[in-house]
Amino acid sequence: MKHAIVATLIITTLTLGWALHEDDLLFGREGNRVTVIQPQPHPVRQMSSVLGRYILDVGLDFYFDYDMGQPHLQFCRVQQAWMTPGLVGSKSGLGNLFCASGCANFFNLPTNGTPHHHFIFAASAPGVYVWDVRGVNAVARDGAALQDMPDAYRVYMVAGNPLRLYGSVAPAEGYQGDLYGLTLTVQLRQGGATVAEANLPPNPTAIYPYMVGFNQPAGSYTVVAKLSKHLSRRVDNLTLSGSHARNWDFAILGDLNNDDAIDDADLLMVLFAFGSGDPEADVNGDGVVDDADLLIILFNFGAVGEGAQ
Repeated sequence: MKHAIVATLIITTLTLGWALHEDDLLFGREGNRVTVIQPQPHPVRQMSSVLGRYILDVGLDFYFDYDMGQPHLQFCRVQQAWMTPGLVGSKSGLGNLFCASGCANFFNLPTNGTPHHHFIFAASAPGVYVWDVRGVNAVARDGAALQDMPDAYRVYMVAGNPLRLYGSVAPAEGYQGDLYGLTLTVQLRQGGATVAEANLPPNPTAIYPYMVGFNQPAGSYTVVAKLSKHLSRRVDNLTLSGSHARNWDFAILGDLNNDDAIDDADLLMVLFAFGSGDPEADVNGDGVVDDADLLIILFNFGAVGEGAQ
């Protein structure tokens, strides 16, 4: 029985590898920096169900310029930026290389003399999983050192048939920081209780800045979304079945401790960090805690998020 299971996994892995070869993430040169040439836009991929787990083959390689007859790069490190907990990426002979914490979370191209490598990503439960990566420390074919990718490249992996929400994420007008540095939390509630929750950093360069999945039955839910440093938004009696587009606009900024209220605790965080570059107390994300942050707190003082009402 054990040998049969191993054989099934090997055959499935090989089949997936051949089927998805054309979808490999190909790293190349764009001007003076490294980037992922294809696939564009960032993909949404369906995982396969194998022996009670969900798996997906993901290939990495250099982009080959057929006009020049050579690849763009001679070296690139693929560095993980973020991964959904519960997802693990492994490679035969090397074990688990990518995970939410505790793994190397990088891979050098080339390794063992070749830039072409495949990884098996696996999850045990239905849902939407995220793998964000950046190309760093790249060297072009001509020997030039390239700038790192400024943004993370996102692969959405869908396991099973979860309820899905996806769309855009807009911070408050006064927020000047990097949206990717914030965390979006989406909850499904029924009868006043939270039945499912998903968290991820919004990625404005992805095909969808956010996509979350819930292993829950179709039905009517209250959906609450909260962006860190902002008050929450809520949609009542939303009927979910399959995949739904839902854009979020977060208009009220100033909830530094993420308790969904702007109060004395948030004001004290600004006052104690005033004049510093403390990112936790930097309300507007401009890199310094100053009068602008204090004014935002005072202007929105006493406001409470829709999810807390």
